[in-house]
Order: sequence, then structure tokens, then C-alpha cells
Amino acid sequence: MIDYDVIVIGAGPAGTAAAISLVAEGRRVLLLEKSRFPREKLCGEFLTPECLPLFDQLGVRQRMLDAGAAIIRTFSLHSQEGARLAIPMSWIANRAPYAIGLSRSRMDKILIDRCRELGVEVREEFTVSPKLTFEGEAAIITGHGPRREATESFTTHLVIDASGRNGTFHRETGQTASHFRGARLFGCKVHLRRITQPDETGELFFFADGYGGLSAIEEDRTNLCFLTTERTLIEARGDREKLLDLTLRTNPAARERLRHAVTAGEWIGTGPISYGKQQSLPGILHVGDAGAFIDPFTGSGMLLALSSGILAGRTVNQHFAQTRPERESIISDYDHRHRQFFSLRYRAVSTLRQLAFHPVARPAAVAFLTRCQPLARFVARATRAS
Repeated sequence: MIDYDVIVIGAGPAGTAAAISLVAEGRRVLLLEKSRFPREKLCGEFLTPECLPLFDQLGVRQRMLDAGAAIIRTFSLHSQEGARLAIPMSWIANRAPYAIGLSRSRMDKILIDRCRELGVEVREEFTVSPKLTFEGEAAIITGHGPRREATESFTTHLVIDASGRNGTFHRETGQTASHFRGARLFGCKVHLRRITQPDETGELFFFADGYGGLSAIEEDRTNLCFLTTERTLIEARGDREKLLDLTLRTNPAARERLRHAVTAGEWIGTGPISYGKQQSLPGILHVGDAGAFIDPFTGSGMLLALSSGILAGRTVNQHFAQTRPERESIISDYDHRHRQFFSLRYRAVSTLRQLAFHPVARPAAVAFLTRCQPLARFVARATRAS
């Protein structure tokens, strides 16, 4: 007998969204996570208005708000040359005319607790082996707990990989991001206090070799998350104040916001970063960043993670309800739906990426969009997943 209908690897938003969607329709689900929650994660921690109806589907919207989520009604883009474009959140989703800011440690804990509440079997601090084997209808997952005791194994009809961009079944694609004359990109995040930022406003600041955002979260803290090049990190030589001087503080608006800032947590870094769809592995359904990674400047990373997890859950449930579940048929169907749902957004983002980092075109585009609100609204919606 096969132990589980589905095993989900990774308890981030994509994995928990998939697990909740599956167990709600009676599937037997095991969720395996290498970390112990709550834990911090490199993320802009900005949840766009379209995430709120998805939280309704997962039964957690009010819990997110009760956890102290900050309300964000406007998002502003600032060029290094001083141009500013303000985007009301009502442009993006009429049903929820505001976004929220909430730390990943708080959000992910709410989602994993919801999984347990609904009957998902959850194993934290469990490291999965990347060597997946198949025996007929069964996929066999092996791994070990935190003390590396005897290896455990589980059988399942289907494995959903939600372990992230460099997760359990990471594939090298050769698509490392290189917007700045071949330089590799790296990300950094830290929580701050005493930010001089307008109320209910998130902001994105462009600088010579990258961009960064400020977004309020719970407990009067602000998330600072930015991308820059490897050469800038090398030039900073581990000095975080110098790193900010080389990046965010070269943008006049960001420099003003950070004037009195003090850190309220540990710095987190990651990289090099690659964009686009990851290389799929046979017999595995990939969701969230494990399937494809979108440019952070769109602010839609969490939206795509939640959407892809729910889409995976819906697809699997339909196959289990209508036919004898066949692994490759489920994966093929999901991939087809994913392309239909997301491909236009990825192409739009790819085009905007080229514009956003062009030293001449960027300030001109921001200035033009500021004067042409219908076009600005169209561009804002072009990167959305719904």
C-alpha cells in the first residue's frame, strides 16, 4: 500500500498552499520541511492585493491581519534621477484595494499551522535525499531527521517539489541573471526601525547596479530587501554600511528614508540569482520558485508562489476524483495550466526588466508613465498572475 497520495517537499507558501488545497479534498498528504518554524527567509515580505482572496481560499486571511500585518495602499517607484511613479493598489485588484506587509517568519508559521489543523502530516527538520526512486505507481522519498538517525522512507503517488530556487531537486539551468554587463546578482535583506516613510506606502528604489524596496511589516518594523551585483558586494568587503552607501543611498529618496534607520534583526543574503522557468525533473511536479523564479521588482513573488501551489492542488484533486491517478498525466496537465496562467506574465516581466535597468530609458519611462496613468495602470497589471 502506498503511504500517501502526495508528498510535498518544502513548507513555504507554495508548498503549504498545495498541501492545504489537497487535504481539503480528502487527500493523504505528508509535508516535509528541512527547517524548524518560525524562521526568517530572504523576501521582500510584500503581499499584493491579489494574495488576499487566495488567503481566503486557504482560510488564513484574518489570521494574517490579526498577526499585525501592515496595510499598504500605495506603492511608489523612485528612479536614481529623482522621477517618481505612484501606483495605487486599487489599480491592481478591486476586491482588495490594499496590499499587506508581513514577515515571512510570521506568515509561514500561520500557513504551516493551518496545514496541521486540517490534517496534513508535517515533519519539520527533515532533510530529503535528492535521489528519488520509482517502483510502478509509487515514488519513494528517503531522508532523515535533525539528529541524522536511521534513514526513513515514504511512498507516494506524487511528489510536489516546493523546496525553492536552490532546493532539494535543484537543477543548474545556466540562466544566471546578468543585467549589468555580465555581473551576477545577489540579494540581501534586513529588518529596520525608524524609517521615515509615508504611511501605508511601499517603495522601490533603483540605483546604478540594482534596486531595493522598503515595506512596512508587523511590530513597527520595515523590510529592506535589495539586489545588487557581485562586484558591489566585493567592493563593500563585508561592511554593511558601505554596502548601503554603494547601493540604496545613491538614490536620493532612499537616502532620506534611511537617514535614521537602525537594524532590527540579522542580515540575510542569497545568490547568484537566476530568473525564469527551472529545468523540470522527470516524475516531479515543481511549484513556486522550484518551478520558476520571477523578478522581485514586480512584487508578485508571493502571489505566484501561492497561486502555483493552489493550482497544483486543484489539478491533482481533479485527477484523483475523475480517474486513476497517473503521475505523468498529472504533471503534464499542471505544466500546461501553468503555462496558460503564467507565461504572459513572465514575458511581460522579462520586457520590463530590460527597460528597468537601462540607464537612459528607465528615468524617461518613469517620467512618461507618471504623466500617462492609463498606461501606468496597464503596465502595473501586466505582471500580475490573475
